[in-house]
Amino acid sequence: GEGDVSLPSGDEAAGAVRLYTLHGAKGTEFAAVFLCGLNENLLPIAGADIGEERRLFYVGITRAAEELILTTSGTPSPFLSELPKSVVKERAFPKTAFRQLSLF
Repeated sequence: GEGDVSLPSGDEAAGAVRLYTLHGAKGTEFAAVFLCGLNENLLPIAGADIGEERRLFYVGITRAAEELILTTSGTPSPFLSELPKSVVKERAFPKTAFRQLSLF
């Protein structure tokens, strides 16, 4: 189970990144939180209890003390449409691809 996972204790003041599952993040708080992969069939997991999945999403978004970044690709999680209209939404554009020029 998740209780069997041992995580190193990083120096958060020095900018260490810590990875948590949504279950493991309960009761914690961080200055900045990134929730990645908020896609349909991942959150909520296809076939899972929708109420429990919504509670886990709530746990994730309430861990951030100052900044919350949510990312998605493909078809977004339906939970994202439930966020208040005041949430700032931005669309990332692909970076310009550079290619190495051959000198020979």
